[in-house]
Amino acid sequence: MNNILLSRSILGDPSSVPYFKSYIQANHQVLIVALSHFSKYTPDENAYNSYYEKGGEYYQKMIDSFTPYGIKESQIEWIHYFKDNQKTAIEKIKKADIIYFPGGSPDEMMLRIKAFGIKETLEAHQGLMIGSSAGAMIQMAEYHISPDFDYPSFRYEKGLNILKGFSVEVHYRRRKKQKAALRKVNRAFHHEIYAIPDDGAIIVTNQGVKCLFSASKIYNKKGVVKN
Repeated sequence: MNNILLSRSILGDPSSVPYFKSYIQANHQVLIVALSHFSKYTPDENAYNSYYEKGGEYYQKMIDSFTPYGIKESQIEWIHYFKDNQKTAIEKIKKADIIYFPGGSPDEMMLRIKAFGIKETLEAHQGLMIGSSAGAMIQMAEYHISPDFDYPSFRYEKGLNILKGFSVEVHYRRRKKQKAALRKVNRAFHHEIYAIPDDGAIIVTNQGVKCLFSASKIYNKKGVVKN
């Protein structure tokens, strides 16, 4: 399995394509796990559909993100929160070459993944996994949430049992609250921590972690590398 972790969906940017085209192929089937919506911003099906269904802002963003790789709209499926169930979601996961986790609310996304009964099926996926922001965070067996507008306090959460042994900080902007949160993570785990600014990305393979663009390792097992 290979994993691409982002803060924002930069897949379709011309500068990104050369780095990702060896992982994203024109014949691949893509599945968007559209379960990351904040309930407070998407309170009902109409609001959800206006964002995730055809004609919606996020729907088109995903189509445009994969177009540079030769992937057609017909090759992209969605797990729809209001229309899918465990059976249909599992069928879609098993058909997919690429699983994409959107940004949004990581803890709400994990609750929905568990409610759908698809956690183990996702963890067994052997293809490429891509995640943006919350979608990057939940690929970690355990992740942290730094304080921001939606989350007033620092906390740890359980994600998918896929990546472990390091942490990521998405939307890294060297804010004081972010740095304080990362010091806590460093003291707790003494493992590598990677910062992913909005234009950054990391690729995780069997060979290790590769930083792209502005992403960087800011802690190793012994202490600060960069901040």
